[in-house]
Amino acid sequence: MPGHEHVHGPDCDHDHDHDHDHDHEHVHGPDCDHDHGPAPFVRTAPKIGRNDPCPCGSGKKFKKCHDA
Repeated sequence: MPGHEHVHGPDCDHDHDHDHDHDHEHVHGPDCDHDHGPAPFVRTAPKIGRNDPCPCGSGKKFKKCHDA
């Protein structure tokens, strides 16, 4: 619409339908206390490559020893 510079957002007070979730207006951050399911897996040790020596000490490549 020419001359209409208003951008409709969550705080728009015009008389028309908005598809906004007014019950949930915060942004999820590190202090969010909502249940978002299980935390993602975080590796504590470096990843062992298939061609790296097996950590069991056999002298074989990981892919030929404990990766099989």
